[in-house]
Formats: sequence, C-alpha cells, structure tokens
Amino acid sequence: MSLNLFVVGLNHKTASVQLRESVSFGGSLSAPLRQLCDRPGMHGGVILSTCNRTEIYMHAETFSDASAGVRSFLVDAKGVDASALEEHLYSYSGINAVRHLFEVVSSLDSMVLGEAQIAGQVRTAFKAALSANTTTFMLDRVFRQALEVGKRVRNQTTIGNSRISLSTVAVEVARQKFGSLQDKSVLVVGSGKMSELAARYLAEQGAKSVMVSSRTHSHACSMAKSVGATAHSFSDLGTLALQADIIISSTAAPHFVLVPEVFAGLQRPVLLLDLAMPRDIDPACADILGVSLFDLDDLGAIAQENLHAREGAAEEARGIVENEVAEIEHWVAEHAVIPTIKNIYLGAERVREAEVNRLVKELDIQLSEHDRATLDAATHAIVKKILHAPTAALRASVDTSTSYECVESARRLFEFEGAREARMGA
Repeated sequence: MSLNLFVVGLNHKTASVQLRESVSFGGSLSAPLRQLCDRPGMHGGVILSTCNRTEIYMHAETFSDASAGVRSFLVDAKGVDASALEEHLYSYSGINAVRHLFEVVSSLDSMVLGEAQIAGQVRTAFKAALSANTTTFMLDRVFRQALEVGKRVRNQTTIGNSRISLSTVAVEVARQKFGSLQDKSVLVVGSGKMSELAARYLAEQGAKSVMVSSRTHSHACSMAKSVGATAHSFSDLGTLALQADIIISSTAAPHFVLVPEVFAGLQRPVLLLDLAMPRDIDPACADILGVSLFDLDDLGAIAQENLHAREGAAEEARGIVENEVAEIEHWVAEHAVIPTIKNIYLGAERVREAEVNRLVKELDIQLSEHDRATLDAATHAIVKKILHAPTAALRASVDTSTSYECVESARRLFEFEGAREARMGA
C-alpha cells in the first residue's frame, strides 16, 4: 500500500487575513467535500478551515491529481483567482503530509503555540468528512491517529499550560486574581488591537459584562459590537472605572488616562492592565488599597517565562509527533508487505499445483488419495522452504527505510502468472 496522502493549504504564515477569508469554509461542508472529491484522481478528502488556515487533505492517485484538484476546487467553490493563490499555498505529500497534520493538531503550527481550539477544529473537520462519506480507509486511519496525537500532547506535556501573548497573559492574570470571571465587569479603555483581543478572551471566559470607552465614540461602538460589549462616552470614564472589576487600557494618549484621583472612594478590588506605550495608567495607582496594576513590562515578563516553559513542552510534543509518525510508517509498510507475501505464496502455490498435475498426467499413473496427499505435502514443503528466507526478509524490512524498495523488488522477482491481477486487487 502506498501512502497517497496529500495536503494543500494556506495559513497565517503564508497568507493575509483577507486572502484567508476568501477561501474559508463555514457552515455545512457536505457540498464542498463532494465537489472536491468529484475531481479526477480523488478518492477522498477532508477540509480543515479555521480563522488561521484552510487546508485540504486528500487521498488521491498522484500528487499532480491532488494539486490540480485543490486549485480547481478553490477556484470553483470560492471564485478566487488561481494565480493570486499560487505563492501563498504550501503542499506536503506522503509521510510529510502526516507529520504536518500531527503538528497542526498538536498546536505546533498554530499562531499561539499550545492553543487548545485546534484539536476540536480538526475533530469537527473529520466528522464532517465522515458525514459526507468522503473519507477513505487511509484518511480514516490517519485522522483518528491525529486526534490521539493531539490528546497525547495535551495530556503528556505542559504545552497548553502557559499563556504567551500579552492579551492571553492579561486574561491569565485576571483568572489568577479572581478565579471565576462570571460575576466580573470589564472596562476597556481605548480601541487598540491588544485590548480588543483581551476583552474578547475575557468575554469568552464568561465575564458578566464588558464596557468600552474611547475618545472616538464610533471606534468604541465598532469594538463593542465585535466583542459583544456596550459602548460608553469617554467623559464617563471616572464613573465607569468605579463600576469595573478589571480595566484594560490601550490608548494612544501621550499622557496618563487613569490617575489615582479616578479611584477615590474605591470600594472593591480592581485589576488594572496597562497595554499602552506610552503607559495609560499612572504607576501611583498601584499604591491604592485594592488596586493591582500590571503594565507591558510586567505582562511581557510573564509571557517570556511562559514561552520558555512552553518551548520545552513543544520539544516534548515534537517527540510525540515523531513517534506517532513512525507508527504510521510502520502501518503503511505492514499493509504493503503482508499482501505482497500473501500473493507470493498464492502465485507459488498455483505453479506448484499446475506442475504436480502435469507430472501426474505425463506419468499416466493413478495415485491413491493418500499418495496424492503425500505428493502435495512434499511439494508444498519445498515451496515453503524456498520462500521462507525471502519472505522473512520482507517482514523484517517493515521497520526499516528500505521497506518500499524490498516490496517493489519482491513483486517484480515473483511475478507469477496471475500474480499481477491478484496484487492489483489487493
């Protein structure tokens, strides 16, 4: 069995968000999957589409079939210009396609190393292909093992334990301070990208409410809409600050936006997260009872510590990936060797039986049932002894890099009459 597995795709490393959006797939994948698999030479396919990547995994006759099929599929399904895609696409075949999938599901290829969402996204993509009946024996085997790889990496390493982006670190700090965020109010000051991401993550963690205040009210409204928050006037900042449990500030102001006077009469603990440069929050605020203040340096130091911890875990994860890749290589080699050995013996048996029948006919003798059984046993034993050494060598080749060459050589050397048809059907 040849590993005719291929992947063609683009991701956050190779394409802009606009281009990724143009080839992303949402909703039901049944029709696109069937459309993909109608291409010449395609046996089956899986579409993995997330905000950071669109990848098409295929079981196809050849790499040429897979490559041409994906390009024509994306042009037809998404109306994109094939030439505009070309420099942004990457492709892998055979065991390298398997390795890529295993790295993807383990978050080793993610924008944020160790993020947890990708494993679920791969599972959803595989289930969609199962529902559309576009998987094959090979795709099924590889994707099921990929999901096990993802599980092993999460359970056996600490790759997902430490946050490494400033926005996710800010969320982690909030969780460590308050535990559950379900009864907490968040105030976002300014409409910077980092504060928007942090607000989005806090909302996903179940924050009770998110308020947005910016000098430009239209920006506040736009951001509030994107994260499911409410927009407020910048002139109300003092009142809003006393209502919030967590304040994230990221403006372009050249001076402090939040000063100690704003927190006069504070009645609750408040976490201040200053994501601005220059800083938005007067460091003196940290001296107020109940206030915890983290600026970019504080969050950056935590992120760097977490990155070092995660890099060590990433090496462990890569070790798991390589072990699992070796398992697939072994599986492929076994499925190539076993049918070949079977066909060698079947071919030899056909030759043995034909020669015994010819000999009996030429000698023109009547053999008793016992004598015929004895003759068959003796000639069968000769065949078995002759084939023992070469077939044992084939079995031994399963765990070596020469497996493919050994199988192909054996198929050519033992090309008995009818063996070709037998192995074509195997």
